[in-house]
Amino acid sequence: MTSLDRGYSPQAMDDVGVSVADRNRYYTLDAMRGFAAICVVATHFRESYAPSAYLAVDFFFVLSGFIIAEIYGKRLSRGLLFQSFMAARIKRLYPLYLIGILVGLIQIILLTSWGLRNQSVIDLLVSTTANTFFLPSPMYFLQANPMQGMFPINGPAWSMFWELLVNIVFALWLFRLSIRALCGVALVSAAFLVFVGFKYGMLNSGWEWPSAVGGLPRVMFSFTAGVVISRLFGGMPAWRKGWAAIVPCLLLMICIAAPVPVVLRPYYDLMFAMALAPLIVMLGLFLEMPAKAETLATWIGYISYPIYILHRGAIGVFKPVAASIGLNSPIAFSVFLSAVVCFAYVTARLVDKTMATRTRRAR
Repeated sequence: MTSLDRGYSPQAMDDVGVSVADRNRYYTLDAMRGFAAICVVATHFRESYAPSAYLAVDFFFVLSGFIIAEIYGKRLSRGLLFQSFMAARIKRLYPLYLIGILVGLIQIILLTSWGLRNQSVIDLLVSTTANTFFLPSPMYFLQANPMQGMFPINGPAWSMFWELLVNIVFALWLFRLSIRALCGVALVSAAFLVFVGFKYGMLNSGWEWPSAVGGLPRVMFSFTAGVVISRLFGGMPAWRKGWAAIVPCLLLMICIAAPVPVVLRPYYDLMFAMALAPLIVMLGLFLEMPAKAETLATWIGYISYPIYILHRGAIGVFKPVAASIGLNSPIAFSVFLSAVVCFAYVTARLVDKTMATRTRRAR
């Protein structure tokens, strides 16, 4: 995988450098996924800070389709085993995913002990077990008042579930398809996506059981669009290298942070998922960061998945503590963002060093 493939999620987000034709690295895509992950943190801290940030997931799915196709498409065509592909994906995603589950579990235990939650032991045990294995919690169907979401221990984990599911579909089927057939898959997925958008009045679906049906067309359309982009433009040299690359980064952040009237929400969400997200990814391919910004862009991309998968549980603990000492929301968010960036970076580095040590020992 590439620096763009540490996981979703944000979706394709983990390896360090991909050699594809004339491209050694996509620095603008690195930067964009990092900025998008920060917007997700902002909306979870306070929704008004980035009210459309749930659309970052649709961008991440497009990015994932592009990167997975770039790295694994030809390998699968040349005989890479399905088991090897999935083992590589899980190996990249799982260490930080598991830490995210542990952080979420600690959050729930602390909030319960502080009297801020009323959590049943059976719900906690079953949900933790299911979520640990990338599976949604079944407690929605078994209890009157279960914890919210399909992945209540660590909310952002829901996109990892759909990410792995579409990875399976890719490795078994999508990578074999022609561009025309892929466009057909995207078209069918788009039709279902439109239905979902208007059914729920938005695309913030797929993370809880009542809207679980929305997750499949979201991931299938966006991931397939990313595969099509890879087939058409992967490996092409950038049109321009310079500060113009900031434009798609700003466009992405504006789109996923924008407040939108309720009456326009389904139209806006569908426009972003079906048109703007693929367009922004393509702009990220064609407009590359200048040499002076490459190190920063790489670092921002590196911390994107750790931030995404670790922040939710940390917010749950931080906010009541901040409120108890009188921190107002903007200052509290600034403090939290700085802390979570440091936590995510240190954790990612420790995980990388541990994995590298184990790999050397295995050899």
